Amino acid sequence: MKDVAMKHPFAQVVFPLPVAHSFTYKVPERFADDVLPGVRVLCPFGARRTTGFVVSRSGSTEITKLREIEEVLDPVPLFTPQVLELARWLAEYYICGWGEVLKAALPAGIHIDSERVVRLLHHDPEGLAEFIETRAPRQADIVRRVGAENPMRMSKLIRAMGVNVYGPLKQLRDKRYVRIELELPEAKVRPKYENVLQLSEKLSHDDIGQLIHDLQPKAPKQAEVLSLLLSSVDSLITRAEVCRHAGVTGSVINVLIERDYIRQERREVLREYYGDVPIAPPPKLILNQDQARSLAAIVKALDSNNSETFLLHGVTGSGKTQVYIEAIYHTLAKGKTAIALVPEIALTPQTVRRFRAHFGDKVAVFHSRMSPGERYDSWRKTWEGKHKIVIGPRSAIFSPLKNIGLIIVDEEHEHSYKQSDLTPRYNGRDIAVVRGHFEKAVVVLGSATPAIESFFNAHIEKYKLLTMPNRIDDVPMPNVEIVDMKREPKIIGRVDPIIFSRRLREKIDEKLSRAEQIILFLNRRGFATMFKCRDCGYLAKCENCDISLTFHIRGRLLKCHYCGYNRRAPDVCPECAGRDVMLRGIGTQRVEEELNLLFPGIKAVRMDTDTTKGRMAHDRVLGKFGSGEYQILLGTQMVAKGLDFPNVTLVGVINADTELLLPDFRSAERTFQLLTQVAGRAGRKDKLGEVIIQTFTPEHYSLQYAKKHDYNNFFKAELFDRKGLMYPPYSRLINVLFKGPDEKRVETVARQIAGFIPQSLSYRMLGPTPAQLSKIQSNYRWQILLMSDKQNDAGGREMKNILHNALAQFRKKHRATKVQIVIDVDPMSIL
Repeated sequence: MKDVAMKHPFAQVVFPLPVAHSFTYKVPERFADDVLPGVRVLCPFGARRTTGFVVSRSGSTEITKLREIEEVLDPVPLFTPQVLELARWLAEYYICGWGEVLKAALPAGIHIDSERVVRLLHHDPEGLAEFIETRAPRQADIVRRVGAENPMRMSKLIRAMGVNVYGPLKQLRDKRYVRIELELPEAKVRPKYENVLQLSEKLSHDDIGQLIHDLQPKAPKQAEVLSLLLSSVDSLITRAEVCRHAGVTGSVINVLIERDYIRQERREVLREYYGDVPIAPPPKLILNQDQARSLAAIVKALDSNNSETFLLHGVTGSGKTQVYIEAIYHTLAKGKTAIALVPEIALTPQTVRRFRAHFGDKVAVFHSRMSPGERYDSWRKTWEGKHKIVIGPRSAIFSPLKNIGLIIVDEEHEHSYKQSDLTPRYNGRDIAVVRGHFEKAVVVLGSATPAIESFFNAHIEKYKLLTMPNRIDDVPMPNVEIVDMKREPKIIGRVDPIIFSRRLREKIDEKLSRAEQIILFLNRRGFATMFKCRDCGYLAKCENCDISLTFHIRGRLLKCHYCGYNRRAPDVCPECAGRDVMLRGIGTQRVEEELNLLFPGIKAVRMDTDTTKGRMAHDRVLGKFGSGEYQILLGTQMVAKGLDFPNVTLVGVINADTELLLPDFRSAERTFQLLTQVAGRAGRKDKLGEVIIQTFTPEHYSLQYAKKHDYNNFFKAELFDRKGLMYPPYSRLINVLFKGPDEKRVETVARQIAGFIPQSLSYRMLGPTPAQLSKIQSNYRWQILLMSDKQNDAGGREMKNILHNALAQFRKKHRATKVQIVIDVDPMSIL
């Protein structure tokens, strides 16, 4: 094996840096079998040592002066060949470093500079050492050294025994006497272990009984421990549990261990965020005609073992999730695995419970609210092959599953699939399609309101369209009314905005009288969005951002929702000392206050990021609402996704204009999607749903088509607008953002790079210009928007090459500046 490996004595390594190419290193002979594509290695890089990822091995190189790899950090590759190739594609497409993508593909719990440790798996180190010492003395030496401080750092073992340790260590690993693991920098992201006590194997049941009898008069505490372990002989019991139940201290346990009456072992404890979610057997369901037809098409593709992408367009409540579940059953039956991407906001206990009811512990769940240790355990068990199904948000697309047969992207239109704040700035939905191609897997994109680009791809037959136009059991779609708030009568002497129209108040009264539940939606938290003086016009703004501060009633705080800055709201204007200060705009806190005034005694709960900061807080609120403890659920977009409460018969949209009025080409699409999704929460099972949408722009086509549940005509209207302006799906966009603390320098750099971008018929450049949000977190922002016509540059390759060249020319002529350049390919927003 080593002879074969050393025919490729060079390794190509990438680092988590914004560098497009790999670096070549020499592979020392002692690592010949260990330096595999997908493992992490420690390498000299400039004047420092840093961790990189091996992406390939080669037999020759033109480089003469090469440095050696210093350490191999992983016993086996962390990435499958398909994930390595996916990361390479992603780096090229999104214009970032290959190593940056691989780092992002690992869970946060795995430290990038971790080191290997050796763990002895045998419970009797000295006995094992004596057994192998005659024929393998170096292996016996390793066993004794590791056993003395199990586990032991690899670096410490090498210092003690030299580099020749690798051969005997590999033999011990092959015999399963030792295991090589990752050592992580902090205990919270290491594998978690606990001490388990068991009776000595040397003692029979009768021996233990006699010991208990003999110890009872002189050492009753020891006898109590032995009795407890004897009664629990068929189950594992921890040291802490023994101390608690027997009422003893650790010293009593230690005496029994020293006398060889009991033995202590360390067992791994798996951390599970949703471990306490109760699981009930799944109900037996019969698919309706639409579901069966869609499933048949997916199953046919699965059986062909070829990659194919479906767009499953099903109205809210049409039973898309059951189609996913049946498709996963078929995938598992073929011996393959599955990934199900779910928007984080919709990853509720309801969703987890439903999948776990069908697939049990085959399911791994990933979620940002999980602790680093929980994420690490889920990822590691998936990597070890213990899980066959992974459910999670966008990052779950990098799951280390092997032999993937099916990838599902639920609510594929959701903007949270796009990572916009960190590199790599990828879209999980699009990466799912690409990974499906590499894995030869079937991809199912599901939504009641597909992204315009996805539906366009189905329209041109790039994706295969499956439709489910009816709700389960033919439950009718909710009746939607639009209320023009301009026509609401003004209240004499009141300057505050009208929050509840007459029609919405009437419907809330009606539903409450019937003991039915209500969801109220406003996609804006806080109490008021503006704190302004009437006398001098002073407007409270963030010190770090060009944004007005939002007033929060608890603590009377003015907060910035972009950088977290906050200060106490003044009682008088800080500019003119005037007392005529007004609060403008509406947030969820203000709606909650008005709700309590209009409907006193009604149990209502607010759900936004201010009220769901604690662990499982989001889940607890939904659980209480689902059990009927609350009659009204008020919230931001958290309440718009993934919820199924059969007693909810009314949804009230407080203000439909919050997204619609934003200066962004996707604002109409986002409004239509959000209204349709939240409206879908009303009317399930045997109760007709109703929706009241309050707006100051009732004539807008996105609202009118949402009222009619008419996606197809909304799609046509949106295409008409976008084609004239050459926005996606007719073009590809790259938003180049420049940001830094010196406004003039930011502008200068933006203009200099724009000067290196030539004119072309295949693309056009807008800018440079100040961004709509011109200052965030003390950084001024300018931007350039590049748009390529798909007819002339289908993949946007020419536009990307031009941008590459412009950046290279800029860096060649100008020294490093304090201006950060952010490249966002296929941006979801251009604000």
